[in-house]
Amino acid sequence: MTDSTLTTQTPRASILDAAKLDEDELAFIFERAAQYFALLSEPARLRIIQAVCSDERSVQEVVAMTSLPQPNVSRHLSLLYRAGALSRRREGTFVFYKIADPMITDLCRSVCVRLAGG
Repeated sequence: MTDSTLTTQTPRASILDAAKLDEDELAFIFERAAQYFALLSEPARLRIIQAVCSDERSVQEVVAMTSLPQPNVSRHLSLLYRAGALSRRREGTFVFYKIADPMITDLCRSVCVRLAGG
């Protein structure tokens, strides 16, 4: 990178307006953000989010759509539910999951489209 390249680039805005938040608030927000991104760091969870992003699905449907083992799907669904990313309801012996936090699908879609070159 040359000196002229450095001077012509537009500075990027910070993630948060730190002037409005104290250090404890910033630390808390960054910790929560890290937890959120960690939730999305497992490819199996991304496949599960893809399976339920447009419609409510039973555990069995998620297993069929992802080709993941049922115990693995159940474990990840439970983790996503506890984190607040998914909601669930029981109907007889079936449990159905759907997206509870639309930001998760927006974020996943944005990143995946970007990586796919779109």
